[in-house]
Amino acid sequence: MSVRLKLTLWYSGVLAMTLLVFALGLYFVLGRNLRAGVDSDLLSKANEVVRSIQVVGGFPDPVEHILLPNVNVFAAPDTYLQAETLSGQVVAHSANLGQEVLPLSRTALAAVAAGKSIWETVQAQGRPLRIYSQPLIWRGQTIGILQVGRSMAFLEATLAGLRLFLFLGGLLTVLAAGSLGWVLARASLWPIEKVTQAAAGIEEARDLDRRVAYRGPDDELGRLVRTINAMLDRLQAAYRRLEEAHALQKRFLADASHELRTPLTSIRGNVELLQRAPGADPQMREEALADISSEAARMSRMVHDLLLLARADAGYRPEMSPVPLAPVLKEVARQGAVLSGQVTFTADDPQEEPVVQGDVDALKELFLIILDNAFKYTPAGGRVHLATRDEDGFFVVGISDTGIGIDPSEQEHIFERLYRTDQARKAGGGTGLGLSIAQLIARQHQGRITVQSQLGRGATFEVWLPKAAG
Repeated sequence: MSVRLKLTLWYSGVLAMTLLVFALGLYFVLGRNLRAGVDSDLLSKANEVVRSIQVVGGFPDPVEHILLPNVNVFAAPDTYLQAETLSGQVVAHSANLGQEVLPLSRTALAAVAAGKSIWETVQAQGRPLRIYSQPLIWRGQTIGILQVGRSMAFLEATLAGLRLFLFLGGLLTVLAAGSLGWVLARASLWPIEKVTQAAAGIEEARDLDRRVAYRGPDDELGRLVRTINAMLDRLQAAYRRLEEAHALQKRFLADASHELRTPLTSIRGNVELLQRAPGADPQMREEALADISSEAARMSRMVHDLLLLARADAGYRPEMSPVPLAPVLKEVARQGAVLSGQVTFTADDPQEEPVVQGDVDALKELFLIILDNAFKYTPAGGRVHLATRDEDGFFVVGISDTGIGIDPSEQEHIFERLYRTDQARKAGGGTGLGLSIAQLIARQHQGRITVQSQLGRGATFEVWLPKAAG
């Protein structure tokens, strides 16, 4: 069932119930008032007749000598008067009764005999009659019965006409209102239909650049369109990130396969060489085994780095605790002096005892990755310097070198996995995973890494770590 049909049915149902309650209330109130008016009129006429009655003669049958007024004066075309004895003998009646008599029930007779008045609605010749019976009292004694009756045919006809009018009028009103509600519901829901068509068009065309057009007030529909467009913005951004992640994954798998294939090829070649020449020169055997060991170590480092990145992607985070950074930097400087080789390495001592929230081993690995890159891409006789400073609630560790530098167009890619610049490929070092791991560790510590470099003029990497609170 469509929303339009539901709205129409709900509207028509509520209107029908309202009209039904109104019609029933009107019918019963009007019927009660009309009947009360008839009773009041009958009582009034009965009182007028009683005041005009005269009794002549004496006992034992004074009722036989009742002189009624001209009852026709009090009678209306549909109002009848009748006087009778306690035994039920009619002694006077209005002319409009003709040969008929008003019925007197045993209940009415008993009530009048007890001195009480009574109302009755009876059927006479198939017509409803409302009869008021009251005792005729003379000298304190009930001598007869006075009955005033009125035909209820006109009242019943009036109520029947009212019932028909209320039924037909209510039915036509509900039908007309339902038709109008159907049209109004269509007009009200048409903008939503347009929004639905626009959204369906976007889905069919798979074009997340399109948006639902709307020019109107900021009502429920306006908020709906705004919400849909905001959702499309988020979907577009998520889809774009998904595409970028998919492209990066494909590139990552291709580069990883390539990087792993190279040492495997070298290892297989050396093994085949040793298998073909079991009695080869010892020096050649030593060189082959050295190559195998070197390539195996390179593969081990790469697999370790890949596993570290995979664990991070799976949600692993190192346990954080307050870490005094000065001892960590001294240990990094000591190891850097060992790794420096023919490159001059210097390190400044921190001016204070900075404390960061982090993991000692992860921080050491972060600084050593950047130092190793600096030594690797700095020619012999160059310089590498480690400096520290405070800035805006951060402790900054800067590592500068006089190496080959990084082209500005490639600086935004150097933290991508397995990415290596043209200069790095020519130098033949690294796997392209080190800086990705360094950036990952920095972000896990709520920090960041920035780089400033010019091709052929070295590079400066700065690690920004927020100081621990308190």
